[in-house]
Amino acid sequence: MSNKLTAHKKTTAADLFAVLCPLIYFASYLTRKDYSIVMAAITETEGIAKSVAGIPESLALISYGAGQIISGVLGDKIKPHKMISIGLSATAILNTAMALCGEPTARAVIWFLNGFAQSMLWPPMVRILAATMEEKRYNDVCVNVNIAGISGTIFLYLTSSLIWIKFFTWKYTFFASAIICAAILTAWLVGCKKAFSDSDPFDKKAKEVNSSAEAKHPKLSFGVIFSSGFLLIALAIVFQGALRDGITDWVPTFISETFSLQSSNAILKSVLLPVLGVISLKVVGIINNKLVRAETKGAGWIFALGLVCCTVLVFFYSSNQYITLLVSSLAVGTMHGVNFFLVCIVPARFEKYGMVSTMSGIINSLTYVGSAAAIYIFGAVSESLGWNAVVITWTVTAVLGTLCCFLAVKPWHKFVRG
Repeated sequence: MSNKLTAHKKTTAADLFAVLCPLIYFASYLTRKDYSIVMAAITETEGIAKSVAGIPESLALISYGAGQIISGVLGDKIKPHKMISIGLSATAILNTAMALCGEPTARAVIWFLNGFAQSMLWPPMVRILAATMEEKRYNDVCVNVNIAGISGTIFLYLTSSLIWIKFFTWKYTFFASAIICAAILTAWLVGCKKAFSDSDPFDKKAKEVNSSAEAKHPKLSFGVIFSSGFLLIALAIVFQGALRDGITDWVPTFISETFSLQSSNAILKSVLLPVLGVISLKVVGIINNKLVRAETKGAGWIFALGLVCCTVLVFFYSSNQYITLLVSSLAVGTMHGVNFFLVCIVPARFEKYGMVSTMSGIINSLTYVGSAAAIYIFGAVSESLGWNAVVITWTVTAVLGTLCCFLAVKPWHKFVRG
């Protein structure tokens, strides 16, 4: 935490960012998840192939994943609050452009750029929270930030299905997201001006941290990474991202086509996906308290539960829309749990090498490698072979992810204990 703010100014800044940062993440999810949520409506109204409709989302996930690493580095070199302002401004403009654009190729380019704009929000936000808050409040606000993100997703499901698609067109989802984003950007700019009116906690901070890290920590070699089982964990993270976002993004289209539902009705029912994601995270948090330094084992068992859900879908996915939606939502919920173990806990194990931030960026990007591949592949498989083949692909992915986690248990345990 920075010592450059006076106690009074630090308290003022903390109070402001405790409100503003969750709002930023709410806006981030509105302007990042809106395309995937209305994808079923786009394929329905424009008659384009599902594989083509999935290209913008895949490209956005690629640029978002790569941008996590780039933005993590940039966030240590430029003022993080200014970086957030740039990213939020860009995503509001790009969402407006998405609503006005009628050509699939141009939409793919716009959404690719939006992915990078979105990557400029999370890394600098973490730095701001750490600089202005004590540890307990930092943890509390991080929880609120994640809740705000999921709330943004739920808001999109409800407003898109009940208002924009039902009474207007899918394009109004992008307009609404852009307007809300612009309003939150205004609040952010005003709040930052007040928080940093007298002092700035970020001058030379990154340089001091880097110098300290170089002096204290041993070098992390490829040999250490290989022997730790991290490569297996990396593969599990890719498979987790593929299932979490692949199922989430295609479920509205999946149930719409399987049970002949209108896209707006399918989108409304899919609101169960993020709701069960929240419940899953609560449960996994309790499990984590019971598993001391055994995140790979925890991830393996949670992945195995996801495998059970996918296997059930293979046999019953077309029997009842509510069973299909519930089991699909449970599968996504388990992947949120795996994400907690592998994406949130694993990076902290590299603290002794002074590479927590670097490994966090790499791990986050791996999630979106899986996500980007899945959006396109699942859409292409559904076109060529049908949804039964897609569900089988989900099951195979879950098998591979489960195996990777359990194979990594022994070497990772040795690495953590070493």
